[in-house]
This record gives sequence, C-alpha cells and structure tokens, in this order.
Amino acid sequence: MNCITTPGWSRYLLAIALGAALTTQGSAAALSAHPIVIAVRHGDCSGAVKLVNPNVASNDGQTAFLAGRMLDEGICLKEDSAAATGFYARSSELGDKSAALEYASKVGLGNGAEQSYERAGDLCRVTGIDPQSHLSAYALGYVCTLDAVAAGLLRRAVPIGAFQGSAPAVTVEFNPANAEMHIRATPNVRMGDAPLGSRRRGAVVDAPAEINKAWRQALAAAPKPDAARLDNQVVQLSLDVDTTLEDSNRASPQHAPAFLPTETQGVNIHPVK
Repeated sequence: MNCITTPGWSRYLLAIALGAALTTQGSAAALSAHPIVIAVRHGDCSGAVKLVNPNVASNDGQTAFLAGRMLDEGICLKEDSAAATGFYARSSELGDKSAALEYASKVGLGNGAEQSYERAGDLCRVTGIDPQSHLSAYALGYVCTLDAVAAGLLRRAVPIGAFQGSAPAVTVEFNPANAEMHIRATPNVRMGDAPLGSRRRGAVVDAPAEINKAWRQALAAAPKPDAARLDNQVVQLSLDVDTTLEDSNRASPQHAPAFLPTETQGVNIHPVK
C-alpha cells in the first residue's frame, strides 16, 4: 500500500478516489487496434492523416482524440497544440474521458480556449473525478492541468519503450496548497546494453529524475493560480505515459499527405511539410 504523507482517513480516501479516476487516461488496449494507431506504427503518416476529417465535428470520439494527440505532439502532423483543443473537445462531447482530461488541461492553460481553472475543474469532474467535491472546481482544474501537462512532457522526454507494461503509469501525490509533489510509483524501466568493458546494464532512463523534471516544467507552464483558492488536500494522480500512438518514429515524415489546411470551428490542421 502506498504511504500517504498527509494524516487523516478522509484524505486517504480522497487520494485513492482521485488516483483511480485518473487512470482512465490513455487506455492502450482501447486504442491499439485503431486504424490511425496501426498506420502510425507502420510509418504510414499519409494514411493516418487521411483518416482524420478536418471538419472536427465529423470525427468519432476515438478518431478525434487521436487527432488531438497527433496535433499536440507533432505526430505525422505539424505540431499545433491550440488546434488540438477542438479535437479533444469533440471527443470529450462524445464521452471519451481521456479526451475530457486533455481538454480540461487546455482550458486550464488557456491554450485554444479561454483560460479558466474553474471551468477546467468542472470538465474534470464530469469524467468522474472527485464526485464528492472534496476539492473546489478551481483547485481541481489546477491539479488536472498539471497532471496532463506533466504526462505530455514525459511522453516526449522518455524514449519509446522505456516504460514497460501493457498500460504503464506514473503515480504521484500532490498538494495544490503548498505545491509539494512526491513520487509514489513508477513503471518498470527497460534495461539498456552494458557499456563496453562492463557486464552491468543500466536503466535506459532515470525515471524519478524525468518525472521531477516534467512536474517542475508543468508548474512553470501553468498560469499562476490564486493561492487562496487552492485546497490543502493531498491528491494522488496517475500520469498517462502510454506511447501506443508513438510506436513508430516521432520524426516528421519525408512526404506529407496532400491535405489542405481547413478551418472549422476555429480549428486548423496543418500537415507536416
């Protein structure tokens, strides 16, 4: 059982409830068979992009979520995190909880949407997080924003395949009032080749160091919150570090699909050139 640093049974229950809810992010099993994921895995960026309709409202939930992730992280498409917001919103409207959390973070950041931690918290709560409202909507929105931003930074920083397991997750505890974060669980890390002249193999990545770095960067990236509105509660968060969509190389493709940028609902898609 993980150790909870803040005393109090009610706070312990809160941490467990939030942690369980946030593990819905990035379900590898649900996405691994999607045609877009298969195309990316085989290096077929043109095929992957053709499966996305530039009219945001014409995409189903999973396709919209994957389109948002592609735009957010520059996978087969020119990176455009603001444009990703519209696709996450579409997927969220169709009930995808992973997309709802990503959309909430965009609102928390003010990236492609008007900045509001309170609205971000409402979006998070709709997914089932903190249903008893132990946290204010404002504090919850701040927490969810940090969670998604840190997870995205980790997916970029950690080599693909470094974290092992069917659905790898990083678990941290965070107190929004004092900004203290403690790592509680990390996935198994793949071992690299032994250095020349040595039989000792080391991990391909220093997971705690990368997690701490990503969290610091997330704190710096998020708009400064109103400290008076942050609850003094320890919450347990599960960061989505699943790289199912990135099984192929992240590098930009040599030949982009002939896909003209189309503006729909304030969203533009720009293929990599």
